[in-house]
Amino acid sequence: MFTDQSYLVPPVEGDYLSVRALTVRGSDTEIGADLAKFARRDYSAVVAPYRSPVYGIGRLKYFDHSYPALADRARGAARQYDVDPERTDTSTLAYDVPSVPACSLVWFPASLTTVGRPLFGRNLDWFTGTLSSKYGLPPTPGEHPSCSRTVWLTTVPSGGRVVAQLGCHDLMSPGLDGVNDAGLMTAVLVDHSDRGNVGASPAGGRASGLSAMQVPGCVLHGATTVAEAKVLLVQQQTFCPTPTNMHWFVADAHGAAMVVEIDGDSRQYYFVDAEPDQPFIVTNHALHRYPTISSFPAEPIGAEHNSFVRYQVLTAAIQAHQGPWTPDDVSALLDVVQCAYVDDKAAGISGHVPERTLWHYVADPDERAYRIRFYQHDIGPEPGTNHMRTKFTDPLEWTLSGALER
Repeated sequence: MFTDQSYLVPPVEGDYLSVRALTVRGSDTEIGADLAKFARRDYSAVVAPYRSPVYGIGRLKYFDHSYPALADRARGAARQYDVDPERTDTSTLAYDVPSVPACSLVWFPASLTTVGRPLFGRNLDWFTGTLSSKYGLPPTPGEHPSCSRTVWLTTVPSGGRVVAQLGCHDLMSPGLDGVNDAGLMTAVLVDHSDRGNVGASPAGGRASGLSAMQVPGCVLHGATTVAEAKVLLVQQQTFCPTPTNMHWFVADAHGAAMVVEIDGDSRQYYFVDAEPDQPFIVTNHALHRYPTISSFPAEPIGAEHNSFVRYQVLTAAIQAHQGPWTPDDVSALLDVVQCAYVDDKAAGISGHVPERTLWHYVADPDERAYRIRFYQHDIGPEPGTNHMRTKFTDPLEWTLSGALER
């Protein structure tokens, strides 16, 4: 049952995105059915057939073992769509289908913060346009700009973990960012240095195992710590249906943090842990392939959005900082690499539409809390630079406990 359908950021003409808060309670089957009904009515979400029932049967059995909440939700969604979940993939409720995000993230252990708790800051960088425009094509009828209809989905299953996920494009698994009731937090970042699984079906088709965007939900529903997440993840068969790879940041309320990467060649899993008492920087290249700045390829310094350049800019800014880090310090650090350029190509961004930092936050796993602001629109070029000045919402304080009170 939906108990909240309010707007955290309402749609405003001239602003790029809105953020809708959704809270759903019930059994996982009921949650899946409610999400499917809502997805069809408000988002025209579609489901994809499998090429053969063998894929659907096998995948549901896989979910039953590895991600039972999603298995039950897929069955509930199938009832709403009046389809057989062994023939049609209802584990994904797709809308405004996206490309892939770039991002920057920095983790600070409790020993380096003024609040005595671990904190991390994150920029979600995304292209501002439809998927069609991203590739220079005319828009399809009814196509919405990518990520413009963001949701903050909180699910409260009877007998399971409470999970909140922020994102778009799949109402079943919107988790570009997420947190559970144990204080485990996740964030998705693209890995431009490695390849995805070209030709893999995002949904239906011959899909087998977890798609890249289903990984965070699996972790948040099945683990409470980074250590538990590692054990859970190595049991998964995961595919990335995009040209480039993805990697996932995971942090817990006890002070552990890591990035999990799946090597594009060997398909082996790598866990890169944050070092004790040290900041941990994550951008858009594989940390297991490029573990130190000395291993980076040479890049033009003017390519400000290049992953290796951003990493070095963040490193220099951290080294220049004096004293422990306040939440405002962490926010200001991520502002240094905010994505908003007059000339995207000069900044190292390809494509037919601009990219922008669509949201920026500082997260506190111990408090299950985010201090977040969302992109609204451009203001104009910053004279003498390649930077575009942008307007964001005022910072929004969001906590999981507050969402549960709605």
